Amino acid sequence: MTNPVTRRAVLTGTAAALTAASVASGGESPAAAAQAAPAKAAAAQPNPLVPLRIPKLDQGMWQQPDSTIQWMRDTRLGMFIHWGVYAGPAHGEWYMHSAAITPAAYQNFVTQTSSQQFTADAYRPSDWAALAKQLGAGYTVLTARHHDGFALWPSSYPLSWNAGQAPLKHDFIRDYVAAVRAAGLRVGLYYSPINWRYPGYYDVTGTNCAANPWGYTTDPAHHENARLMKEEVYQCVKELVTQYGALDDFWWDGGWLAEQGTDADASFFWEPGRYRDSGNGWQVDAAYGATETGTGLPLGLTGLVRQNQPTATSTPRSGWIGDYDVDEGGGVPTGRLRSGHLVQKTFSVGSTWGYNSDGYVMSYANAMSLLVNSFIRDMCVLINVGPDRHGTVPANQAALMAQLGTFMKANGEAVYNTRGGPWDPVDGQYGFTFSGSTVYVHLLPGYSGNSFTTPALGDAHAVRAYDVVSHASLPLSVTSGNQATLSGIDRTRYPDDTIVALVLDRPVVPADIARGHTTNADSVETAHGNLTSNAVDGDTSTRWCASDGATGHWLTVDLGGVHTVTGARVAWEFDGHRYGYRIDGSTDGSAWTTLSDQTSTSSTSQVQTVDFGAATRYLRITVTALDAGCWASIRSFEVYDRPFYDPSL
Repeated sequence: MTNPVTRRAVLTGTAAALTAASVASGGESPAAAAQAAPAKAAAAQPNPLVPLRIPKLDQGMWQQPDSTIQWMRDTRLGMFIHWGVYAGPAHGEWYMHSAAITPAAYQNFVTQTSSQQFTADAYRPSDWAALAKQLGAGYTVLTARHHDGFALWPSSYPLSWNAGQAPLKHDFIRDYVAAVRAAGLRVGLYYSPINWRYPGYYDVTGTNCAANPWGYTTDPAHHENARLMKEEVYQCVKELVTQYGALDDFWWDGGWLAEQGTDADASFFWEPGRYRDSGNGWQVDAAYGATETGTGLPLGLTGLVRQNQPTATSTPRSGWIGDYDVDEGGGVPTGRLRSGHLVQKTFSVGSTWGYNSDGYVMSYANAMSLLVNSFIRDMCVLINVGPDRHGTVPANQAALMAQLGTFMKANGEAVYNTRGGPWDPVDGQYGFTFSGSTVYVHLLPGYSGNSFTTPALGDAHAVRAYDVVSHASLPLSVTSGNQATLSGIDRTRYPDDTIVALVLDRPVVPADIARGHTTNADSVETAHGNLTSNAVDGDTSTRWCASDGATGHWLTVDLGGVHTVTGARVAWEFDGHRYGYRIDGSTDGSAWTTLSDQTSTSSTSQVQTVDFGAATRYLRITVTALDAGCWASIRSFEVYDRPFYDPSL
């Protein structure tokens, strides 16, 4: 994990005004303001869509599609485990750096008998897995190698310092992976390219040594030292992705150099994308690198992981863009929903990430605040524990995990397999999660009172309200503005997050009625599989594309019957380019009526929505204008039969 030192809006429309009025007046809910608002205006407020996440291409490699990262969204919660030699001196994972301990002296924490020796004599990863299950986590991530360069498995790289050597002579990773899988959890491994054992880390060119705790100064020999450090990274990663079966998450940390700049700034050195460059100044020997099957091209770090672990997700901290973003530390998330990309909140319940003898553990209230404020913002969470030198998680950290697990077990339906929203939360007051036709209202400590009034429900109608813990029904009333008021809420059992459910007569978020239906087009680029069905498969990583770059190409979708449609959302192939288009409708497939003409649009947004009203069976989108270098190419063409808006636009 990174050094603890710093490293690196509101609801739309009527619902926003109502919320603001409630907060400003100090009321316990938006009810009074809602009743004062014109009924027609409130009822007209449509429900928001979930913003689209569109995979991006970086350094020759695409981010994973939604279908591959969905498990992390659904499980919502994981347990991080920082464990290594630093557990011996017991001052956190940055101790070698902060105390300026030389590599030779630091190795004594493994080889010399003392009260600070990393012995791992109580290492039982099945206990860690059981604790993760008790927490309610769906996966775990273990620090296979941290910045001190100690590998928890017997690496074959000649300069490696690893657990296969005396006196440990053990493969901790193999035992960990087996135990986690046996517990029914997904498997994650953390790996840091940083290695403080190499002076070249601070002087990769051998011409300009950065400030460092050990007093290394510029030395031409550091260029080769840095190359060996990089070579070890490639060999270690190759071992991790080939020797331990399927991995679900590869948690990179520390792609930056000399604690300076960003991870991406160091891409020139690590080559974290799909391929390595034969002209790079720090070449990896063929014995330690790997080549792409089929092409024989030398693989970069992400290419190496993906070739062997095609469905593994990863962080952006190798310098490649990553499949999800990381919000690190104890700061409580605030502000709007983080939809449109996957964000993982990660924090440690101890004072440091690795074991610390100070005995500090985060309070339950603080931990709950971090969890809940992440969930209601559509984020997932990774909570860290730091086992001691023997391999045992401190009792107070384990107790906190169990206490959080009690909450998760009682309220799991409002967390697992849900999305944050559909409305933005109000800081310190409340927020929402939802699934299907049910909205879960999360009342935070800053919200007072035993009743709550929702934002306007659009075209949906409230059917039932109930307490999530007891499943007992709650009194429910509906205002003239189609806002639901839930009463008689018990705030005593889980005051850090009291959750009540509101069941609607239809899905909370309007559904795309074009998904999976029959499509047709005048032109299809079949050579790369860019078929018409890709535009309505619900997968933004696929696309329909015409066979040439001309305008006038069209795509149609057959809804299977006449529907009263309210509009469409289009995701184009590229962001930052102008696509002019026209949408026509037809009841019989022969006589067409223009529903929306966007030929002259100036928008260069990758995702665009258009509103229109029509009774139609067929919809045709024709690309009428294109920027240079663009073809008629659509990632997603969605059609709706309910009022909607996209809060990301």
